[in-house]
Amino acid sequence: MHARLVETGGRSLRVRRLGGSRSGEIRLTRFLRNEAVTPEMMVAEAARRTGERCGGRHVLAIQDTTVVRSEGGGGLYLHPTLAVDADEGVILGLAHAGFLSRSEGKAAGRRKRALEDKESQRWIEGARRSAAVCAGAAKLTHIADREADIFALFARRPQGTDLLVRAAHDRALEDGGRLFAKIDTLAVAGRAVLDLPAKPGRKARTAELGTAS
Repeated sequence: MHARLVETGGRSLRVRRLGGSRSGEIRLTRFLRNEAVTPEMMVAEAARRTGERCGGRHVLAIQDTTVVRSEGGGGLYLHPTLAVDADEGVILGLAHAGFLSRSEGKAAGRRKRALEDKESQRWIEGARRSAAVCAGAAKLTHIADREADIFALFARRPQGTDLLVRAAHDRALEDGGRLFAKIDTLAVAGRAVLDLPAKPGRKARTAELGTAS
């Protein structure tokens, strides 16, 4: 690790900026280079502090995966779970985080592996860990993108918590119908307009989201 610059997936993280000054940079660099300091310990301490802020709140535990270092079809990825106050929109802190290391495309051989050995286990683990960290919350809602639309996550949902997952599969319903057709019949309960900034390969645009009742 360079004393002044850390490369993360094509982006640069400046230690001096995090340290706030030259002396802060030196202290932070020494801390990160200390062999007694591990990512697991830092995540555990961050989660402990997050848990202290969750008491009595409606907490959103938001999961996603980001690239740390890309290497063709594989690389190093980080899967964090961020706790957010649902009413005030305030970030409460990190509830959980784990690293993924891929040596090839994520779909390779996935059907032959047990659930515990699949990358999809990260969604279940994120929900389980955040439920434990945010045990003092008045209400806890787990939020994830379409990659988390797996039956095992719903089957293993932590007791007393809710799931909000973007649908990826047109699942069968108890009445014999299908999920997407059922949603199309529901009335619109509300709309939200989001301004999406530009990023590589995408122009800035405005997106309108609707919710069904």
